[in-house]
Amino acid sequence: MHLPLFKIPGDWLAVVLAALLLSACQEAPDVHQVTRTVEARLSQAFGPETFALTSLRRLGRGPLSADGQGRPQRIVYYNAVLTFARDLDFSSWSNLNAAAFATLLGATEKGVSGLHQAGNRRGDRVYVHGSVSFARNGDAWTPIATVLPEVGTPSAPLSPATSAQSQRLFARLMQLYERQSADPNRQRQIIAEELGNAYTTITERLDRLDRVLTLAGGPPGGEYQGVADLLVQTLTARGRTADARITAGSVQNLQLLRGGHVDLALVQNNLAATALPGAGATDDRLVALASLFPEPVQVLVARGSALTNLRDLAGKRVEIGQPDSGSRVNSVLLLQAAGVELQALGAVHEDGLEQGLVDLAAGRIDAVIATISAPARLIAQAAARGEVQLLSVSPDVQAALTHQGAGLIPLELPPATYPGQLQPVRTLAVTALLVAAPDLPGADVEQVLGALFGGSDFLGAGSMAGSQISRQSAATGLTLPLHPAATAFFAHAPPLPTR
Repeated sequence: MHLPLFKIPGDWLAVVLAALLLSACQEAPDVHQVTRTVEARLSQAFGPETFALTSLRRLGRGPLSADGQGRPQRIVYYNAVLTFARDLDFSSWSNLNAAAFATLLGATEKGVSGLHQAGNRRGDRVYVHGSVSFARNGDAWTPIATVLPEVGTPSAPLSPATSAQSQRLFARLMQLYERQSADPNRQRQIIAEELGNAYTTITERLDRLDRVLTLAGGPPGGEYQGVADLLVQTLTARGRTADARITAGSVQNLQLLRGGHVDLALVQNNLAATALPGAGATDDRLVALASLFPEPVQVLVARGSALTNLRDLAGKRVEIGQPDSGSRVNSVLLLQAAGVELQALGAVHEDGLEQGLVDLAAGRIDAVIATISAPARLIAQAAARGEVQLLSVSPDVQAALTHQGAGLIPLELPPATYPGQLQPVRTLAVTALLVAAPDLPGADVEQVLGALFGGSDFLGAGSMAGSQISRQSAATGLTLPLHPAATAFFAHAPPLPTR
């Protein structure tokens, strides 16, 4: 038997489809919930009279993994326009920075546009491609904190050189790799070491031949290297041949600079202050061009921990940073200022931040101390999962270390620097310095500082540490004397750009 078929007229079909689409678009969490959440987060972080939410459009949603209690979770995407109701400078070290602002809005570093390196004015607009995540509690959807994955840049494909001479060199290298050896692992290690040394030597000789201004940055993907790359791009665009070297960081940068292998280097200020030639003595073979951005010392404990101050860490298991790292040096200084010697700890761990957070979540340690730009993505992700909270440093510890001459400066992490952080966190910070030898020509200094403070759009390029570079903080945390040309630059610098 065949059931009769009912034909729906075309106009009625269109109405039905439109209704279904509208229903899908308005499915909870709806645009009103997203709007209320964004407005509440902005008000909590900046006060009710900083931003006006000019428009918000809900784009769609997607499922997230259930939380630890088995509750369904969703992420809702939106586009929004915010209008500044007052002047605000995200480069100021006392304000919430651009990275924390993006995290607050559920955006990546590339998802917020309209912020200006020199600060924003009342009436400026910010365009946000953001998101809000929710967990279901019964019949209601409750906003939760999440941190989006970092935006990655695909590596350029490796292609062999095309000239005949280069092809011959490439073939000879391949012969070395294909050579039969009694110890293949050691063979590859020797080849890699020698090629690395040869590459460095060849690069230095070619740079001297072409009079290239060389800048030692840091590890690939790190904040130091990101700032170095952007500064070099600006110098190159202005006609000055420059090159940013990938390095292991501050210690190697100091060695390269003292050895005359580079012209400029990014260096942690306290390492510049405790010179390699003699402990505790400022290195008179180096000068500073400017202080760039802060790197706060961050003390982390498990969410809900009974530990409330540094003195509580006596007898506890603490991750203090990898051996020979600046982070470890700062951890020791901080603990000693609080009256806690290393031997008074229950156990000392030296595995670094990433492993430290894993161990903290697993209950294998009680605290992590790390020196890193804030908000650090690993810490933000742990905070969003509800695993960590930050401890404030007491005013007396701040004062003791500030006057100790170790290069540490007092700093406060504003509320909302990390997900779930409702109160300001007192701490100390080192600063990243741009350093050179005293004989660097004044013309080079002027070109570099002009590019640094007048031509490099670190915010637009997505450099969160670079977004905190400004003339107002260029002398903060200096542990070396300024290059004479830098002193002249800041004394006669033009007024800040206006829009």
